[in-house]
Amino acid sequence: MAQHLLSDYVPTITYYAYWERKEKFLMYEDIYSDWALLAIEEGIIYYEIEGRKGTATFGDVLLCPPRVKLYRVVVEPVSFHFIRLTWEHEKDDSSDPSKLLSGGKMTLKNTERLAANYACLRSIPSVTALAQSNRKNHYVRDLWYTFCSEEEPAETAPVLHRGRKPDTLMKLAEKRIRHNAYESFELRVIAEELEVSPAQLTKRFKSCFGLTPTEYLTHLRLEKARSLLLGSLLTLDQIAQCVGYENGFYLSRLFAKHFHMPPNEYRKKHRM
Repeated sequence: MAQHLLSDYVPTITYYAYWERKEKFLMYEDIYSDWALLAIEEGIIYYEIEGRKGTATFGDVLLCPPRVKLYRVVVEPVSFHFIRLTWEHEKDDSSDPSKLLSGGKMTLKNTERLAANYACLRSIPSVTALAQSNRKNHYVRDLWYTFCSEEEPAETAPVLHRGRKPDTLMKLAEKRIRHNAYESFELRVIAEELEVSPAQLTKRFKSCFGLTPTEYLTHLRLEKARSLLLGSLLTLDQIAQCVGYENGFYLSRLFAKHFHMPPNEYRKKHRM
């Protein structure tokens, strides 16, 4: 049986709406007949989807499967693109996307491209002609393929040691860390799930990727924090919450250690 990739699935919009500075949802929960996607441009949402929960902000996209409850609460006034869509497989019409796609949060690293797609979507009138609808599909598909390009090639991730022998278990560990990076979790849980000791996880992970699991987790969180500093008006405490840290004080210490300047100074110096 051929192995399917995320990028084999093509999204097509069935409904689109843009909400600006929404202060609260009318209902705490909702269920949709199609796949639902909330692409957050500004602000913070708390969400729960199929047991996954946390906060989402700029750079994050929430994906909810059909007939699954989506719980969401506005933490800070939020601007977001709400999209319902269907999936088609490029080669296999009978392929079920739910076998590969699951509900939860997707985080995109290329926030510049993401912001450009958001701006283009906002520029298209809500009531559109066919050509304009095709443009909307183009920007949503570009968003999806951007995520796929970041998600699928784990073996070519920047931190992977070139020339090292593949370690399938550590690739799985890397994926789980990346998927849970911005939530509150302990690395020992991943070690237990993979049936290795924390010491073995650290040794094998570093041999494979050149970083310990803790160093990799810190790298992901600080890169996300740096993106939010430059791409949003969130406070440091809010950013800390969005990247998995308890408070802005701890984030500030880590940030200054790695980037050799406090977060507020970095924001003033580099923000366009």
